[in-house]
Amino acid sequence: MSGGKLREGDFVAAITNRPDIRLFLIFGQDESAAAAMATAMAAQMGPEAEAVDVDSAKLRGDPALLADEAASTSLFGDIRYIRLNFARDEGLDAVENLLSAEQAGNPVIATAGNLTKGSKLRRLVEGSPRALTYICYPPSEAEATDHVLGLARSAGLKLDRALAAQIARYTGQDRRLAASEVEKLALYHDASPERPVLVEAAAFTALAAETSEEDVNALINRVMAGEVRALGRQLAEARAVGVDAVRITRAMQRRAALLAGLRAKVDAGAAPGALIRATKSIFWKEQGEHEAQLKCWTSPRLAGLMGHLIEVEQKVMALGADLGSVLLEEELARIARSAARAR
Repeated sequence: MSGGKLREGDFVAAITNRPDIRLFLIFGQDESAAAAMATAMAAQMGPEAEAVDVDSAKLRGDPALLADEAASTSLFGDIRYIRLNFARDEGLDAVENLLSAEQAGNPVIATAGNLTKGSKLRRLVEGSPRALTYICYPPSEAEATDHVLGLARSAGLKLDRALAAQIARYTGQDRRLAASEVEKLALYHDASPERPVLVEAAAFTALAAETSEEDVNALINRVMAGEVRALGRQLAEARAVGVDAVRITRAMQRRAALLAGLRAKVDAGAAPGALIRATKSIFWKEQGEHEAQLKCWTSPRLAGLMGHLIEVEQKVMALGADLGSVLLEEELARIARSAARAR
């Protein structure tokens, strides 16, 4: 059934106070919010709870898997829950089996992209009294600013609203990236809730700034616009000056998040050019670049890209500097080719 009338906090709390619910499905255009809510719900289960990850692609070939995992017990009697991300409108038989099973003691926390009203998965879940859904809409600037302020308070940081708004714009109103920036500030200031610290705008600017020789905007513009031929030169320049692969990956994440927020507003009827000109975080010389990139990327594709870039960052960090850079160059080329096909 729909949880649209529930506040976010009430939906998150339902994981522990609604034992009648078997499947909690969080979806919508703001995938960073969906991911953050899923993480918060997992935390509600407690540090000793056992998480069971299920690949949604496997549900197509094994429709009994989800119901079996939900009904199984931990070897040591610990609390269990299931994490699931739907890559597409799939696993309908598995979900139906879960919702109709005689028993299912382990709750399923599931996320998905922007499921339309015509989605079979969405209709199935919203029609069941044993499921609860929450739709994550793109936040307004005020809502994104409020979220940053909340993150800051939890980390022991005191921000004025102008700085919080700056951080929200810088991260493209993406909750995961905003949390990363707040965490960096907390580490920089050695802050904690017991030892709160006032943050000046200059500190954020210093941590977020990129030096001129490590400016990766040109590289990102080539990738997101699908300019495959020009990409090689930009990659060579980045390699020559030793730009860190993780830095490039995170800059890509910020650009994808920014475009996703803009794309959602365009989908709602906003004019791309006027919208970009009104976005203060976009330098006027790059307005044309951003408008061209919006034409290459739809909301679902941007949502998928943001999730993929999080995985790329993890792989790059695990591989180390040399191999990580090679992997990243391959991924950037793949993304550029995908953008080129959409132009």
